[in-house]
Amino acid sequence: MSKVLRYGKGRGTIEIEGTQRDLILGTIRAADPSIIKVLEETTEQLAKKSEERWLVRQPKYGRSQGSKGQHKTGLRIIPPYTIEAFVENTADYAWAIKVGPDSNTNIRQGRRLAAVVLWDPARRGTQKVVEAIAQETVKRLRKI
Repeated sequence: MSKVLRYGKGRGTIEIEGTQRDLILGTIRAADPSIIKVLEETTEQLAKKSEERWLVRQPKYGRSQGSKGQHKTGLRIIPPYTIEAFVENTADYAWAIKVGPDSNTNIRQGRRLAAVVLWDPARRGTQKVVEAIAQETVKRLRKI
């Protein structure tokens, strides 16, 4: 999984790479290390679990196109003061994959795979992220 840094949201998004990316990420981490640490750890765990549960096309239905290995995590800067963490599967068709009848999984047939293994766990985990950020912030304030 690769780390990505983006500026903006939607069609006007710019992906920042190279030395500029490292410089900006370093500045963000230095400004509020506890929040960024929680966001990065949470997105890495989510991406790892999603990749583990991601289904691969059965050989009898044709060759797999490799969407399982196309997970990315990163941070998005949205002006003026917002930073988002994200996880995505960059395969063009990832949103459209549905669980078939012959799948060896406990996911119900007909459900969209990305919704079950990526987006639903992300929605359920938001409260944990908020609580972890609050705990880290309190720890940091006590040291001051």
